[in-house]
Amino acid sequence: MDSPITNYGSPPPYHPCVLKQWVKKVISFSSQYNNTGWSADQVVGSPKVYPEHGDLNGAWASGSIDKHQFIELEFEHPVTPSAINIYETYNPGGVIAIKVLNLYNKWELLWQTHTPEVLSSSRIFSPPLKEVIFSTNRIRLDVDCTAANSWCEIDAVELVGLQQGAVAPVDDVAFIEEMKSLINNTDFSDVKLLINNEPLHAHRGILAARSSFFKNLFRSNQGSTLDLELSISYEELFAVMTFIYTNRVPQDCPYHTLITLYEVSSVFELPELKTAAMHRIISLLNCENVIDVFLRVKDNEKQGEVKSICMQFMASHLKEMSRNPAFETLPPNVIVKVVQEATMNLSLD
Repeated sequence: MDSPITNYGSPPPYHPCVLKQWVKKVISFSSQYNNTGWSADQVVGSPKVYPEHGDLNGAWASGSIDKHQFIELEFEHPVTPSAINIYETYNPGGVIAIKVLNLYNKWELLWQTHTPEVLSSSRIFSPPLKEVIFSTNRIRLDVDCTAANSWCEIDAVELVGLQQGAVAPVDDVAFIEEMKSLINNTDFSDVKLLINNEPLHAHRGILAARSSFFKNLFRSNQGSTLDLELSISYEELFAVMTFIYTNRVPQDCPYHTLITLYEVSSVFELPELKTAAMHRIISLLNCENVIDVFLRVKDNEKQGEVKSICMQFMASHLKEMSRNPAFETLPPNVIVKVVQEATMNLSLD
């Protein structure tokens, strides 16, 4: 399947019966920059560099910069692949083909493009794959470095799929849409939540099953109308409800809403919401918005992880950040820390 490279969103939550696994062993590769910090074996195991972006120790960098680079990987368990997540941490966009070893010991193409590109921030590349009916535990990535004219580095690769004998998951797209239609729907709702005097209709059973916050609230208050008295907007509450009903963060969530979701996840006792919001924030960070994101969270102790990610991003993109007039408005101690981290990254190169 020939597809243009797209900055595909972060992987969705997977069905419980699928197996997710990291690389166990590197079988073969075209070249490597060295046999230590940028060796092919760096792709073994979970990510070591992501979400940072840069020419950093811990990711595979090829020894040659051309269109003929590849790496062949082995995983512990054979599965029927449903997703392959590639953690690209320097010059993402160089992967031009994804193949798996089939029953005839031949490489079968699952995804391909003829137009490599280069992106300026790390990503989890998870393109749609051709459906196959066999199990495999070996994959091959073909890499073209010509668009970047530099190394295209890969930190880790995750294989997602069903083991032989497992029951295939049902497509849940229609289910998610149906669940979403229940939010603020007066039909069959049994509780009305108030936020800033605006009502939102919901269902006690669903909320209590998903959130201990609501379970305890409903146990102590049997009323049909409840004022939540929380410092969030109606739109932010609606986004929380969307996650509770569908296990998805709304696709159109702006980053300032995601920051709030990250923070209030502890209030609603939804740790998965925190993870999902953080993942989406990382995917949306760029040189234009990272300063605004940082300024929104810099004085909030609960947002330490977001602050750290912003600092890492600015350090990895110091050249671009220095051209942004807003960079000079940051507190001096923050600028010093960013420059120090950028200098440390350079010293490791």
